[in-house]
Amino acid sequence: MLAKPLTLKDAIALDAADPLAHLRDLFELKPGTIFMDANSIGPMPKAVRQSAEGLLDDWVALRRRGWSNRQWLDMPSRLGDAIAPMIGAGPGEVVVCDSTTINQFKAVAHCLAINHPRSVVLSQNGNFPTDVHVIQGMIEASRGRLSLRFIDTEQEAIAAMDETVAVAALSHVDYRSGERWDMKRVTEAAHAKGVLTVWDTSHSAGAVPVALRESRTDMAIGCGYKYLCTGPGGPAYIYARQEIADAVWPALAGWMGHADVFGFTRDFAPHPGVKRFIAGTPAVAANELAKALLDIWPKIDPQKLWARHRSLTDLLIQLLDQECGSLGIEVTSPRDHDRRGGNVSFRSPGAGSVVEALIDHGVVSSFRKPDAIRFGVSPLVISHQDIHETVARLKRILVEDIWKQPKYKKVSV
Repeated sequence: MLAKPLTLKDAIALDAADPLAHLRDLFELKPGTIFMDANSIGPMPKAVRQSAEGLLDDWVALRRRGWSNRQWLDMPSRLGDAIAPMIGAGPGEVVVCDSTTINQFKAVAHCLAINHPRSVVLSQNGNFPTDVHVIQGMIEASRGRLSLRFIDTEQEAIAAMDETVAVAALSHVDYRSGERWDMKRVTEAAHAKGVLTVWDTSHSAGAVPVALRESRTDMAIGCGYKYLCTGPGGPAYIYARQEIADAVWPALAGWMGHADVFGFTRDFAPHPGVKRFIAGTPAVAANELAKALLDIWPKIDPQKLWARHRSLTDLLIQLLDQECGSLGIEVTSPRDHDRRGGNVSFRSPGAGSVVEALIDHGVVSSFRKPDAIRFGVSPLVISHQDIHETVARLKRILVEDIWKQPKYKKVSV
């Protein structure tokens, strides 16, 4: 027996029963635009404008006390504690600082120092390029001491763990397909062979379950500007288990990672725990934009947020099949939510041009060569009605061949 087709009425009913539907009211959303971008920026909390204007006023007046009242020194830890539940971490285990790329260097270098003289770093062929580039730079600088071994699948990663591997630096979610790996299973296999783990959680944190403590992962990094909404180019984060953090000095030592920040002593003494990874002066302006999240994340039950993402993306996949399957759309993300990250990816004829047409029709999404479209589903703001409307606009673009218009031939990412 065929399932009953899903309708707008079904989407409205799902929204009516959604315990987190009110979260949309905390964000500035552009009327008529549905933000499904899986690239580099999440929705903006309404409170950000006031924070930004206050920061600028203090700058113009050169009010030093204004800076001090902003708790700029403690903001990396305060923000880290706020997002910690969303990645399965505890208080004092996460700090917000620097970029994903810099934190990748810190984490991999730290694990290599702990696991010396092991010399192999394990990573995915399909890992996000910056994560791989960081490792390749370290290998180049090692003058032959280190090497990089690539694998493709979760099972290959488990099989590749041996006594030569120092660290497995892996992405929790494939940025193109949206496939999520079993962090606990892989980490357990790594630890059985004495391998340390570094997980990039950029494409999962704030959307789907991440369990750093439960999985016993050693270190983790991620950007804050996607589902965590720290703003354009916002600061990233780094996590470390206490015993891992304290095992050796940080590879990138700076005054903010010192045990006595304002002691101004010549010689470095690392701060206990994850704070040692705050190298330089915090990005005061960026952290001020992110500060609004202190009043959002601690009030959200992670289980409810993840359940909302499951409901939204399950609906999206069902509607893509139902409305666009006959038009050449093929979902490539896992259909099992336990194996799915923040975005839903699918193949489409003329994918790049379709994304350009979608933007003109009020749906912001992203394209990845050769034929992948990614819909990033932020459970903070996307509604079930948004999902229904997104697929309706996509269907129109395909049915009417709108994407074939000459103005959509030039494709961006």
